[in-house]
Amino acid sequence: MGPSVNIGATIRRSIVCPHCWREFPPGHIRFISESQGLRGDPIAGPTEQIRFRAMRFDAAGNALDPDGARCSRMACPNCHSEFARALVEIPSIPISIVGAPSSGKTNLLASGLWGLAQRARDFGFSIVDADPRFNASIHRNESILFSGSDPNADVTLPKTDVGGADLYRTVRIAGVEEMVPKPSYYIVSHDDNDRQSVMVLYDNAGEHFLPGSRVAGSESATRHLERSSAIIMVFDPLQDMRFRKRYGASADTEIAAGHQRQELVFAEAIARIRRLRGLASTTPIDIPVIIALSKADVWGTQALGPNWSAMDLMHQPAQRRVAVIESIRKVDAIARDVMASVAPEFTSTVRSLVKNSWFVPASALGTSPSQTADGRFIIQASEIRPIWAEMPFVLAIALSSDPTVFPTLSQGAPR
Repeated sequence: MGPSVNIGATIRRSIVCPHCWREFPPGHIRFISESQGLRGDPIAGPTEQIRFRAMRFDAAGNALDPDGARCSRMACPNCHSEFARALVEIPSIPISIVGAPSSGKTNLLASGLWGLAQRARDFGFSIVDADPRFNASIHRNESILFSGSDPNADVTLPKTDVGGADLYRTVRIAGVEEMVPKPSYYIVSHDDNDRQSVMVLYDNAGEHFLPGSRVAGSESATRHLERSSAIIMVFDPLQDMRFRKRYGASADTEIAAGHQRQELVFAEAIARIRRLRGLASTTPIDIPVIIALSKADVWGTQALGPNWSAMDLMHQPAQRRVAVIESIRKVDAIARDVMASVAPEFTSTVRSLVKNSWFVPASALGTSPSQTADGRFIIQASEIRPIWAEMPFVLAIALSSDPTVFPTLSQGAPR
């Protein structure tokens, strides 16, 4: 590490910015000033604290800004976006969440990560915030769904804002304004070895993935697809009228007009990956893709069987991980056949574009919204009972990690 950075820990030789994806040595890190008079950064924006390359340090090795204030927050030397300090010390596994508008991404993200935090030990690892500040929007949604005091309260989460400050920021790079994503960061520690990773999660408004989207920032805001180690595609089968007629005729859920062709969103995401990674237009991508089939509380029993979500976890940790993966394998095979019989064009699209895909049913809420007299759909806190909401994330972590962590996983043939 160069003399301009001293954080007293094992340092990675190079860092890839999780916002603009440029690679740089740790000695080029910019620190974020703490002195209130040092505001107005030419790249991060006029309301942001200035970014600077540290030249002075205190006795403990902390960087000092030009006015002498101690600084610990770090930023990319190119886009000046702040990132979690853990990236300097621990390798990252970027995971992208993709889906059409109203597919249930926001609910799955909050419910899945909540469940993961509660049950991670069942799957052979632990998970903690790398820095809670970066995960504030997810924690806010978790609190709305699971930590309210009124069991009858409506806990419907707000729709993801296309240009919302929770998910994006605008920076000026080489004189051009770009919208860059604001990821969440979690440190994953595996129980049976000393390996740690920083799970870097990216979420976008569904409108950014619509084919031919003219939403501002669609390309720059989804550039994380270039580096993703796994992709979770949230697919709502109940938006397909054929599936709804067969398995969800009684469902009292909202139909998102105009977005039933979810396979086009999937194809658009894959096309962007090919462009970003310089792949031939006919080459299937080799990034693991998990198709999270949402709202399985409505259709799961009829389509997959009454005990589809049951798992035998009465094992020692090593055997427990095997049991989890085998449960996912079995359900994947059934769900794949179900989707092929109802929406063959979607399964055909997945098969032709992806080498390694998994179909994982999940229900973020475990219940359907109820419709009020004025036509609104609401979710009551007391009705929430997630089913497999964490499993797409468990699988994404496993597929992104060292194969020895989940040794049976690498034995399966890509589909």
